[in-house]
Amino acid sequence: MTAYLRNPLTYVWAFLTVITVASWWISGGGHAEYRINTAVTLSVLLIAAVKVQFVVSYFMEVRHAPVWLKRTTVAWLLVLFALLVGFYLAGI
Repeated sequence: MTAYLRNPLTYVWAFLTVITVASWWISGGGHAEYRINTAVTLSVLLIAAVKVQFVVSYFMEVRHAPVWLKRTTVAWLLVLFALLVGFYLAGI
């Protein structure tokens, strides 16, 4: 049991679980009402970007990869996040 507590992946998994619940709660908690809210949407997109970064870094082992791969994945995530936010804001 203590081996799990020494593993950083346990803490990353717990953090990802907590922010998944937080994004669900922020987005309305499963209520049937449907309202477009820019602040909520941008918050959920930001939380999703943080989750992707943690998954790529820890579960895909990119944190141990060469620097060029680390930078490429971060750049990819930033471009994707910027495109999603830009498309969302342009549609409103």
